[in-house]
Amino acid sequence: MGAEPYAESAARPAFQQQDQDEWEVADIADLKQQLNEAVFLGRFMGAISATLDPGDICAIASRWLYDYVPYLRIVFALSPKLLSQPLIYSPGVGKDKSIDPTLPASEDQWVAEYFKGLASLSMICSADGEIRCRRHALQLPEELGSLIIYFDEGSSASFSASFLTNLRENFSHALKNALEHSKLKELAMRDGLTGLFNRRAFDEMLDIEARRGELMPVSLLMIDLDDFKQINDTYGHQAGDQVLARFGKILRDNCRGSDLVARYGGEEFAVMLPTTTSSIAFMIAKRLRTKLSETTFVFNDRLVRLTASIGIAYAADAAKPSSDLVRRADQALYRAKKSGKNRTCVYAAKSVELVKKPAPTKLRYAQLQPEFQVRE
Repeated sequence: MGAEPYAESAARPAFQQQDQDEWEVADIADLKQQLNEAVFLGRFMGAISATLDPGDICAIASRWLYDYVPYLRIVFALSPKLLSQPLIYSPGVGKDKSIDPTLPASEDQWVAEYFKGLASLSMICSADGEIRCRRHALQLPEELGSLIIYFDEGSSASFSASFLTNLRENFSHALKNALEHSKLKELAMRDGLTGLFNRRAFDEMLDIEARRGELMPVSLLMIDLDDFKQINDTYGHQAGDQVLARFGKILRDNCRGSDLVARYGGEEFAVMLPTTTSSIAFMIAKRLRTKLSETTFVFNDRLVRLTASIGIAYAADAAKPSSDLVRRADQALYRAKKSGKNRTCVYAAKSVELVKKPAPTKLRYAQLQPEFQVRE
């Protein structure tokens, strides 16, 4: 009988079998890596999505990435909408101090501007100023910023291209959620007509600062627009809205950046003045009243001017709750309204000092004498 016609050809050469085995091993290794990356990224996304604070998102991301593949340093240079300054982490030694509050236009510019700072933080650099380490630079979408991961030049640790793509998407998604939450929170804290903080936000922030005590002494202005109801009744609510919006702008333009300004309700406004004595608060109140009285409104072809009454309360320390400060400022405002309006009333520790409309003389605040005192 003849030999099997295909027996010889069916036998594969040994070197071909070895190549096939190596390919299969490589395929299995790739599949394992892809599986490990998918599992990690799923857990990573869950971890960074557990918070809506951008700084916390960066801190969590730095720890998870370091546990997965140890790196030398990670830098989060995010948009000012998310972080006021870059964050730098070296998990092996802890968190480093941020270098510079500005964000460059490009990653190359970033490297140039931050090189000296990075060198001072023990980055591996050569004498000629070149950075001697590998890095993965991820430019985040929608101007969210950038994420840069540095590895020791001698280290074999790295991330695959597909991993970095998925990492970029997951990290960006978490930051977008944080940004949207921040926008919604900001909207919930603002008065829609004036753009100032609303009463709820003001009370919460005033309470926080009062308990911290870091901004003491603090003064509080409670402001009420005189005869505002007549504007609404005579010219309509649109005219009233125009007055409120204009006075809100007066407050924004004439208060300091550190001051907390709010529409407290209706035609009433509140201004917290940190590290401000009652004498300085009085001068600020005077300026606000002057600016308002100089503002002209035109309703139904008629020129209209308004005035305001202001109550001032002062706290030298955090011994009493913020509600007590609000109560005293309200009492001072009430006294100013009952005493003829268009004036400022200062609530002292043991009395309420009424200050009438200032005469055109350069009197110092300490020389102004109260017309009456109300004992507690």
